[in-house]
Amino acid sequence: MAGFLGRAGYFSRETWLNIRRNLTLTVAAILTVAVGVMLVGLGLMARYASANALGRWQGGVQFEIFLEPDVAGGQIDALGEELRNHPDIERIQFVTQDQAFGLLEEMLVDEPELLAEVSVESLPPSYRVVPRIAEGEIIESLAAQFRQRPGVYSVETGRQQVDAIREWFNSFRWIVLLMSIVLAAASALLIFNMIRVAMFARRREIEVMKLVGATNSFIRLPFILEGMLHGLAGGVVGAVAAGALRSHVEELFGRSEILAFFRSFTVTSGQFTTATIATVLMGVIVGALGSAFAAGRFLDV
Repeated sequence: MAGFLGRAGYFSRETWLNIRRNLTLTVAAILTVAVGVMLVGLGLMARYASANALGRWQGGVQFEIFLEPDVAGGQIDALGEELRNHPDIERIQFVTQDQAFGLLEEMLVDEPELLAEVSVESLPPSYRVVPRIAEGEIIESLAAQFRQRPGVYSVETGRQQVDAIREWFNSFRWIVLLMSIVLAAASALLIFNMIRVAMFARRREIEVMKLVGATNSFIRLPFILEGMLHGLAGGVVGAVAAGALRSHVEELFGRSEILAFFRSFTVTSGQFTTATIATVLMGVIVGALGSAFAAGRFLDV
């Protein structure tokens, strides 16, 4: 037990001394790791948010039939009767021009100049349709049946929106992944160079330790622990930054009516915890890899 405590004290002391000797490089390494792993955390949270939002829509996807602004009342009634009697449609909701304008007012509450250019008469009335079975192929089939009806301007399906959002988030995740890889590589190289400088500065001590019988593993361990500590600190900073950014974005979505559409893109507490743990672990792994490679490569300085 005494031997174990002695070794632990030695490793801790040597690791701290190495950090103090290279304080500037230490700060640079921690910040670089923090930015890289923060992107990893944001990418994971974006994935969770898009999955949560799209999952909610799967059971309530609908399509909307927009009519010509000057459509005749008889055509509106005929189309409504056909929709209500369709065996594959569960329910419908008719949105008048006045109701459409009210919805637009809510969306453009902070953009009065845009709202001033729109009149009630220019907006199309519409039918919002919820199918009995919320499957993409069935929704597209139903939408196609009504696109050529008299008085119909266009038919927009929820599937189109879901596919567009999924494509956008996939692109976002790939961009974040690429940036994370680049920054992780830069972090590992920075830690690599820092450990190399530390080993070069202590080359005489390393030679003496080898002469008295110290093993390579015993000599390497303080340097590896130093790199892991840098990675851990960077991971914690990155996780805190990602959490703060998440809170700011959710507050922005909740406060702005223009961004109200994105309120369904939420991250649960469990998912946030998972992303935080992954962010910190990523930092530790980057630090361990950079320091372990340097400690093995430059042990004979």
